[in-house]
Amino acid sequence: MAHSTLHFSLGWILGSLVFFVSSLRIWLNGRASDWFKKWFIWSFAFGVFAVVPGIFLSLRLPNGFCAGWWMNVFVLHPLLDELKPGGITMGPLLLGACLGGQYMLIVVALWYAKRKK
Repeated sequence: MAHSTLHFSLGWILGSLVFFVSSLRIWLNGRASDWFKKWFIWSFAFGVFAVVPGIFLSLRLPNGFCAGWWMNVFVLHPLLDELKPGGITMGPLLLGACLGGQYMLIVVALWYAKRKK
Protein backbone atom coordinates (compact mmCIF):
# COMPACT_ATOMS: atom_id res chain seq x y z
CA MET A 1 0.00 0.00 0.00
CA ALA A 2 2.84 2.43 0.74
CA HIS A 3 4.14 1.99 -2.78
CA SER A 4 0.74 2.93 -4.19
CA THR A 5 0.66 6.02 -2.00
CA LEU A 6 3.99 7.08 -3.48
CA HIS A 7 2.60 6.87 -7.02
CA PHE A 8 -0.69 8.44 -5.98
CA SER A 9 1.10 11.31 -4.23
CA LEU A 10 3.33 12.02 -7.20
CA GLY A 11 0.29 12.05 -9.48
CA TRP A 12 -1.48 14.33 -7.01
CA ILE A 13 1.49 16.72 -6.98
CA LEU A 14 1.65 16.75 -10.78
CA GLY A 15 -2.09 17.36 -11.08
CA SER A 16 -1.92 20.10 -8.47
CA LEU A 17 0.90 21.89 -10.23
CA VAL A 18 -0.64 21.62 -13.69
CA PHE A 19 -4.04 22.87 -12.59
CA PHE A 20 -2.70 25.43 -10.12
CA VAL A 21 -0.67 27.26 -12.72
CA SER A 22 -3.25 27.03 -15.50
CA SER A 23 -6.22 28.31 -13.51
CA LEU A 24 -4.87 30.68 -10.91
CA ARG A 25 -6.82 33.48 -12.61
CA ILE A 26 -10.10 31.88 -11.42
CA TRP A 27 -8.99 32.40 -7.83
CA LEU A 28 -7.68 35.89 -8.52
CA ASN A 29 -11.03 36.86 -10.06
CA GLY A 30 -12.71 36.15 -6.73
CA ARG A 31 -14.23 32.72 -7.42
CA ALA A 32 -12.15 30.79 -4.91
CA SER A 33 -14.73 28.07 -4.28
CA ASP A 34 -14.90 27.17 -7.98
CA TRP A 35 -11.12 27.13 -8.16
CA PHE A 36 -10.65 24.93 -5.10
CA LYS A 37 -13.33 22.49 -6.25
CA LYS A 38 -11.73 22.07 -9.67
CA TRP A 39 -8.23 21.96 -8.21
CA PHE A 40 -9.16 19.17 -5.77
CA ILE A 41 -10.93 17.12 -8.42
CA TRP A 42 -8.09 17.38 -10.96
CA SER A 43 -5.30 16.73 -8.48
CA PHE A 44 -7.12 13.67 -7.15
CA ALA A 45 -7.81 12.47 -10.72
CA PHE A 46 -4.11 12.69 -11.57
CA GLY A 47 -3.37 10.67 -8.43
CA VAL A 48 -5.79 7.93 -9.46
CA PHE A 49 -4.37 8.03 -13.00
CA ALA A 50 -0.87 7.47 -11.59
CA VAL A 51 -1.85 4.20 -9.87
CA VAL A 52 -3.56 2.60 -12.90
CA PRO A 53 -0.66 0.13 -13.48
CA GLY A 54 -0.96 -0.96 -9.84
CA ILE A 55 -4.68 -1.48 -10.35
CA PHE A 56 -3.89 -3.56 -13.44
CA LEU A 57 -1.55 -5.71 -11.34
CA SER A 58 -4.31 -6.19 -8.77
CA LEU A 59 -6.56 -7.38 -11.58
CA ARG A 60 -3.92 -10.05 -12.32
CA LEU A 61 -2.67 -8.66 -15.61
CA PRO A 62 0.85 -9.93 -16.41
CA ASN A 63 3.72 -8.09 -14.77
CA GLY A 64 5.45 -7.77 -18.14
CA PHE A 65 2.47 -5.81 -19.43
CA CYS A 66 2.22 -3.58 -16.35
CA ALA A 67 5.95 -2.81 -16.27
CA GLY A 68 6.33 -2.10 -19.98
CA TRP A 69 7.64 1.21 -21.29
CA TRP A 70 4.12 2.15 -22.45
CA MET A 71 3.02 2.36 -18.82
CA ASN A 72 5.19 5.46 -18.42
CA VAL A 73 2.11 7.31 -19.66
CA PHE A 74 0.78 6.85 -16.12
CA VAL A 75 3.07 9.44 -14.48
CA LEU A 76 6.24 7.46 -15.25
CA HIS A 77 5.10 4.48 -13.19
CA PRO A 78 7.69 1.87 -14.36
CA LEU A 79 10.51 4.42 -14.25
CA LEU A 80 9.67 5.32 -10.66
CA ASP A 81 9.55 1.62 -9.77
CA GLU A 82 13.14 1.27 -10.97
CA LEU A 83 14.35 4.43 -9.24
CA LYS A 84 12.56 3.97 -5.91
CA PRO A 85 11.39 0.43 -5.23
CA GLY A 86 9.10 0.19 -2.25
CA GLY A 87 8.28 3.67 -1.08
CA ILE A 88 7.58 2.60 2.49
CA THR A 89 8.26 6.01 4.05
CA MET A 90 8.12 8.37 1.08
CA GLY A 91 4.55 7.56 0.03
CA PRO A 92 2.80 8.39 3.31
CA LEU A 93 5.01 11.44 3.84
CA LEU A 94 4.20 12.84 0.40
CA LEU A 95 0.52 12.06 0.86
CA GLY A 96 0.51 13.97 4.14
CA ALA A 97 2.32 16.88 2.50
CA CYS A 98 -0.30 16.97 -0.28
CA LEU A 99 -3.16 17.01 2.19
CA GLY A 100 -1.42 19.59 4.36
CA GLY A 101 -0.58 21.81 1.39
CA GLN A 102 -4.14 21.90 0.12
CA TYR A 103 -5.47 22.51 3.63
CA MET A 104 -2.98 25.34 4.11
CA LEU A 105 -4.13 27.02 0.89
CA ILE A 106 -7.76 26.80 2.00
CA VAL A 107 -6.86 28.51 5.29
CA VAL A 108 -4.92 31.22 3.41
CA ALA A 109 -7.85 31.75 1.03
CA LEU A 110 -10.27 32.09 3.95
CA TRP A 111 -7.95 34.51 5.71
CA TYR A 112 -7.54 36.54 2.52
CA ALA A 113 -11.32 36.66 1.91
CA LYS A 114 -11.98 37.76 5.49
CA ARG A 115 -9.27 40.41 5.29
CA LYS A 116 -10.60 41.66 1.96
CA LYS A 117 -14.05 42.35 3.49
